[in-house]
Amino acid sequence: MKLILENWRKYLNEEVQDKYQIFLDMDGVLVDMTEGVVNSINTNLQKVRNGASTDYKDPGSVHPGSKGRSQVLRKLAKEMEKEGRLEITAEEFDRLTDLKDTGNKELSGANKYIERYFFKVASANEDWWANLPALPHAQALVDLANRASHNGETLILSAPIDPASIAGKEIWIENNLPGIDLQKVHIVADKGAFLKSLNLPKNIIPILIDDRAKYHRQFGSAGGQVIPWDIHDQNGSFDRASEILNSIIARKKKND
Repeated sequence: MKLILENWRKYLNEEVQDKYQIFLDMDGVLVDMTEGVVNSINTNLQKVRNGASTDYKDPGSVHPGSKGRSQVLRKLAKEMEKEGRLEITAEEFDRLTDLKDTGNKELSGANKYIERYFFKVASANEDWWANLPALPHAQALVDLANRASHNGETLILSAPIDPASIAGKEIWIENNLPGIDLQKVHIVADKGAFLKSLNLPKNIIPILIDDRAKYHRQFGSAGGQVIPWDIHDQNGSFDRASEILNSIIARKKKND
């Protein structure tokens, strides 16, 4: 991270007249998805320990009518008990995300079912996405990204898992960042392909702030620049991104 910041400082100190378009990821950067996942999993594990049924046919079960969610929760509860674990932590879930980014998809034991249960809970669940908590710096980061962007408007660039997640994320923006026009919100699977589709003028440099290596590669391969975000260090990530964005803002004022 230190080297990345130094490289950005060197780049921004060069005498160039380029303009910038800032793109902001949502999950992990603006949205505390980890807290939402951990709360959902731990709440339902506690219900099972308290005797709640995992039979989807039971109207009083944790997930009545949902066979898939009920089955995975049952298996997760058994694996957690086998491993002597009562709940998961934010750090544990974030490490699973790190493993995915390194290409290690061979999860085992409870970790395998944590990942599966997350997808079961988050799939076809607009309300879940809409009600995730915002990270404390979300509005401040958007304000800086707006000021750094050539036209005063940042673009939101997030990835979906299904149509319900798209609808939920749009509602989240309306509820938490009402100053952002939904036309500036783009929820796509391939962030690089989306960047190419914009056909930005050559003097506008696209910059994505994102926590996932997968999307760094996509965006970078399409000619964009990336400011990596570290979900393990939210405060530090905000400070580093702020320094870079403030440098861009200063250059913007100088060139105007």
